[in-house]
Amino acid sequence: MSEIANYFLYRNAEGETGLSANSIDDLNLDDLFAEIDYCHSSIGRQYLYYLLLSDKTSGMEKQEALLSSLATHTELRTLLSNSLKELDKPDAYSIVSILENDNTGIGAKEMVLINICRFLPLLFLALMLLTHSGVFLTLFVFSFVANAVLHYRNKAKIQRYFFSIPQLLKMIRQAGKLAQNKEFVSVDPSITNDLKAVEGLKKYISYFRFNLSLDNDMAIMFYMVAELIRVFFLHEAYAVGRTFHLLKEKATAIHNVYRFIGFLDSILSVAILREELPYYCLPGDNRVGERLRTQAVYHPLIENCILNDMVLHEKSALITGSNMAGKTCFMRTIGVNLLAAKTLHTCFAEVFEINTGISLLSSIHQGDNLMENKSYFMQEVTTIKDFVDESGHGNHLFLLDELFRGTNTKERIAISKAVLSWLVKSDNLVFVSTHDLELADMLEDEYELYYFSESVKDGILSFDYKLKRGVATEHNAIKILEICDYPASLVSEAHSITSI
Repeated sequence: MSEIANYFLYRNAEGETGLSANSIDDLNLDDLFAEIDYCHSSIGRQYLYYLLLSDKTSGMEKQEALLSSLATHTELRTLLSNSLKELDKPDAYSIVSILENDNTGIGAKEMVLINICRFLPLLFLALMLLTHSGVFLTLFVFSFVANAVLHYRNKAKIQRYFFSIPQLLKMIRQAGKLAQNKEFVSVDPSITNDLKAVEGLKKYISYFRFNLSLDNDMAIMFYMVAELIRVFFLHEAYAVGRTFHLLKEKATAIHNVYRFIGFLDSILSVAILREELPYYCLPGDNRVGERLRTQAVYHPLIENCILNDMVLHEKSALITGSNMAGKTCFMRTIGVNLLAAKTLHTCFAEVFEINTGISLLSSIHQGDNLMENKSYFMQEVTTIKDFVDESGHGNHLFLLDELFRGTNTKERIAISKAVLSWLVKSDNLVFVSTHDLELADMLEDEYELYYFSESVKDGILSFDYKLKRGVATEHNAIKILEICDYPASLVSEAHSITSI
């Protein structure tokens, strides 16, 4: 996953914001990616992972015609998949290092020196043969040694691109093949201009011979002769210099070619995913007076997931119920479907209608931060403060699980009420789960109330995982202690305290 994440990390380093590390962990997005990934190339996996975590609409909604063609036209699908498989190598993950474009390159003065020195050995050799002078022999030797220094010094500069440059060449060639098909070009009509811009790179990259197999004497001899020729004429040093220059000059075009390949592979992945799902729907716009409508929504990572429906009008959602009843799982289901709507233009439901322009922020997993010496409560306070600050911009979906559980009941309820009333301002949508039933009474004007329930019968705890309107009324925590064989006197004391 670290290599797959490289492009997402590169875009973040460039200043583009995406989902926070907390949200990625809260929603198990690495596991979700593994479930939805049907890409045929390393570039496609990196790009699809970036799209999933970017928290922006991917443009997949504009590709339904191509998705339909890939689903029905076997030849078109085979053409695309075969081209992408040429880039299904671990080495292709390293193309991102070229996009980062942090190479030092070769300076203009050194390039002038290379351009002069690449002709000197031949010149001095010719003069020596013509004049039989020892002076020219000496100059020939010195020029050859100088060329060897230049050759190996610049060879070292290209070593970090040992894997990526050959894959870059392959990427450009495969993009060129795919760009001959009008249906693929429709994804990015400007790709033909980008391919023309990087055409000059190919002849210089072709000088590099990184993958020569030296498995016999003839191969070793051939390599040595070729290396002497490269030193003599400085072919490789010159190519390195020109390559660095062109990588920087054509950085935007290279990036566009990368995205062209990545997006095509993501489209193919979506076409295959839809065939593998039990059912799916396209995301829909909100109906008048509604914030969210779901029907038979499910989580793709949960086998035999219980289906649920929900309609939210002008309010957010407060969900009560005991542990393991399904509160947090349902919130994750909503979050995952929002991201799938944005990224894949595909939802795991019969109906899923929401404003896909809404941004997602979550606080589900919280814990002590030992590295920063923060307690559980302080860590959560810091996270929620960021949400409070961000909420003023509006149009966010907040997923919150058991707010401020790290402090006492009285203050927890007071702070939670204040925070939850604050977050729903500015057209934000909030999903919050809680055990504090007092919050339901305090927030019923701002939140629609839902709950999950469980039952204890004949010593067996069971859940139906069905979302219901209203507030949880069952109190089964002490019954669960009985099921787990707590001492009878301990259970009895707990019952007596609750009856006070």
